[in-house]
Amino acid sequence: MSSVLGACTLTAINPDSCADSQECKGAFGIGSVCAADGFCSQPLTHPRCTRSWPAGLLDSPEDFGDTIVIGSLFGFDDHADTLLAAELPLRQVAELGGLDGRPLGIIHCDTTAMAGDALDDIEGAASAAGFLARAIGVPAIVGPRGSARTQAVFEAVRERDVLVISPSATSPALTGIDATDPSFETPGLLWRTVPPDTLQSEVIAADMISRDVTRVAAMYQIGAYGDGLVGLFESRFLDRGGTVDRLPFESGQFATMVATTGAALAAGEIQEVLFVSSDLADYSGFLIAASATDDLISAFSAPDVGIFLADAAFNDMLLVETATRAAALYPRIRGTRPASAQGVLFNAFAAAYAAEFDVSADSSGFTPHSYDAAWLVLYGIARASFEEPSLGGLGIARGLRRVSSGDEIEILPTSWANAVEHFRSGASINVQGASGPLDYDPDTEETTAPVSIWAITAAPEEPVGWTFVELERIEPEG
Repeated sequence: MSSVLGACTLTAINPDSCADSQECKGAFGIGSVCAADGFCSQPLTHPRCTRSWPAGLLDSPEDFGDTIVIGSLFGFDDHADTLLAAELPLRQVAELGGLDGRPLGIIHCDTTAMAGDALDDIEGAASAAGFLARAIGVPAIVGPRGSARTQAVFEAVRERDVLVISPSATSPALTGIDATDPSFETPGLLWRTVPPDTLQSEVIAADMISRDVTRVAAMYQIGAYGDGLVGLFESRFLDRGGTVDRLPFESGQFATMVATTGAALAAGEIQEVLFVSSDLADYSGFLIAASATDDLISAFSAPDVGIFLADAAFNDMLLVETATRAAALYPRIRGTRPASAQGVLFNAFAAAYAAEFDVSADSSGFTPHSYDAAWLVLYGIARASFEEPSLGGLGIARGLRRVSSGDEIEILPTSWANAVEHFRSGASINVQGASGPLDYDPDTEETTAPVSIWAITAAPEEPVGWTFVELERIEPEG
């Protein structure tokens, strides 16, 4: 255990022996485990896992021994919007009396690099996931953001009967890494509320060709997300007669690459730059680097040049961080993301989010997907509580295989009791979420969703003078 929990605290306090950690949780609170010496520990802690709802889960865990606790993994700063969205369903269900009177809670862990330890974001996310699974005993984790982090988290807990559901991990490489032939009896434990990048890569390639772009430099972060999206894009772009110069980079390490790409743009050797990363900081750094000199600004902002950004760039913080130095490049920028949700359900979510946290729900592209992910976990917990001998990831996953057919249920707090009663009777439901329909293919356990192409336009009424605008919405076939 010590090799996995790392910096966690462990002190024996129970003079009586224990058979399992559930006994310790009931006696001493969330985070107490039955240690190797057969005695209960004090509630364990982790330097990255410092926030919770209710707050007392961490401050007074002994008061919450009967609480069903799930975990979340998001950057406390860069991904605060999705963290809050994952917490909101727990708050809403609490107002409705929990699950048949039993309370639910969530513990948040920070995936930021060096967040309380010396680990990078991927190592830190995996370490925190191990803590949530082993010390806290969560049956499910909402998050993290990014395909590489998601894969690392899943690998860290895949033997612990913990379901992982990401609101943003779109790499096709994640399909089937846990269950190659999933079924109700043996479902996968890695889920997402966004589709894989199959459609996004097709949309990027088709959009470029429609604008007579045939020579592209693809700068991309090495890892599951960058490798997967650029690989799919390249295949589709080459089929249409285009050429691609692949320029992989480690996160943040692309300064020289920006200079050489600027020279290639100025010489007419390439027409457009596709920049792909799972980290907002990389997009900000790229735009600032591409604006570092007059020559670079001239190259990257020329009228016949394009800059194409992937979905993680759709974030108000990109404009906040770059408007002062890189606004000259904005007219050249296009991007893709899972299409923004529309209609009553998204508006209801956005209104509840704004009322609870006093911030906009649409500041980045994955906030409604995080909200839906947490609700799906709660639905899975409800089904498992009636049909499984114990609460674990497999039981929740079986519940997720029961949300795409049957009576339609809208993901709203007012639908909670109806959903619970359906599961109590053994029935399936067909959920409609804030992010859109969540119709999971039983053969792949993946969903589909439309993709939007966006741009940046002047908006004098906005604080930074710029805003995102949707140019086109592309629906998946079928």
